[in-house]
Amino acid sequence: MTRTSGGDYPVDEVAQAWLIKMRGEDAGALRGEFEAWLLASAEHGEAYVRAQRRMSALSVLKTSRRHGASHAEARRGHVRGWLPWGAAATAMALLILAFGAVGASLPGQPGTASIARAAEPLVTQRGEIRTFRLADGSSATLDTDSRLDVEFGNGARMIRLIKGRVRLSVARQNGPLHIAAGRGTATANDAEIDLSVDEAGTVTVALRRGEADLRTDMNIGPATALSAGQALTYRRDGKLQHAGAPDPDIPTSWPEGWAEYHSIRLDQLVAEANRYAVRPIIIDDSSIAALDVSGRFHISQSERFAERIARLFGLRVEREADAIHLRRR
Repeated sequence: MTRTSGGDYPVDEVAQAWLIKMRGEDAGALRGEFEAWLLASAEHGEAYVRAQRRMSALSVLKTSRRHGASHAEARRGHVRGWLPWGAAATAMALLILAFGAVGASLPGQPGTASIARAAEPLVTQRGEIRTFRLADGSSATLDTDSRLDVEFGNGARMIRLIKGRVRLSVARQNGPLHIAAGRGTATANDAEIDLSVDEAGTVTVALRRGEADLRTDMNIGPATALSAGQALTYRRDGKLQHAGAPDPDIPTSWPEGWAEYHSIRLDQLVAEANRYAVRPIIIDDSSIAALDVSGRFHISQSERFAERIARLFGLRVEREADAIHLRRR
């Protein structure tokens, strides 16, 4: 069973985030919060030690001449405690997060203000939509069940969408933001861009504002310039979606929990809504599943969504332990 740290985040992930954060530029400012987190539970300390050992195993510090002695000591297993402030400073100039800023979360209630704590990873749980502010002034809104890895350092800005969907408002800096997903990477500066990765590893990139370049297939070959309003999709193997495939579509209002379609099969719309659902919606009749539907739907609120669909098509809603079933009357 995955343990959590004062919320829904696994304690080991929080410990790993603290480990990296406390080797960044904001370590001094965050020390009090870090110590409070450590003292809150014995499990926090144990998780932090595990994170230290994993980092040592990865030999991240071996490349640091300045701190080679500290690393060698850690490699021998002499973990000296939870607070290796100065001695374990590292050449790994990672700033995974720079929260301390805006958050918008709560299942089914996107836009509700909350404060993201400094060590929370850029992860959202099922049903959660949340906005994070990054160290460079950019913001990242993560859709339900998403994960975004962020690495800033030495003037470089790099993020990778591991799963789910993100809307990035990219702040202008001297260099572009590199946005990796699957085998491709987009670069953008002073732009707004949506990215999504589905379960098949298919990536959709939609530029909403500004300019961006996209390279697929491990950045081999020329870049494709994207213009505002344009979207492209590439597969797990890095190949662009073939001509004639349906146009890639990312609902524009997803950060507010809404989706709008001119024409979509009902089972596809329900599948989209189920991305947010703790208790999924199931259509028991294949003929109902094939119905065509259009309109604007608040898909992040499963109960209300199911009721609206039922009214629209004259269906019956039956709530059972495993799911919300849509059936004929």
